Amino acid sequence: MDYTKFKTEMWENMYLIKTFIPKIFFADLQHKEGLTMIEIHILFKLTECESMNISALCKNFGLNQGNVSTVCKNMEKAGLIKRTRSSEDERVVFLSLTENGKKTIERIKKLDDYDEILKKIPPEMLENIINGMRSLNEILKIISSEQITKTKKF
Repeated sequence: MDYTKFKTEMWENMYLIKTFIPKIFFADLQHKEGLTMIEIHILFKLTECESMNISALCKNFGLNQGNVSTVCKNMEKAGLIKRTRSSEDERVVFLSLTENGKKTIERIKKLDDYDEILKKIPPEMLENIINGMRSLNEILKIISSEQITKTKKF
């Protein structure tokens, strides 16, 4: 596939993904739990990792530390996560779920109306989608780092 067709297909697919994913996967959750997409993602990431520092979370999301830190402070105020400073380096803050955060994740998991539909899709197809998305993310990281390098030269 030539790069022009690739870019056109990417734009079309990204528009569809940007439109449908929030409606299907997050709209109901946001309404019922009052959480943003990033807050939901942080909860799921902390469920997977148990404890994570803000720096690692920022790398995972591709966001700056200030934005993620602000979101995490709000989540702490809401009683969803606990922020703990490292005893070795006070600049490092570790995040973990509170009991309320764990209960929220359990409620979110039960709200997934599309689970039954996903169970009907062959596992290989789901794996192909995830592998394709991982490959796309690798390409985006390469492009992003190249753009940063070009910007620093000027």
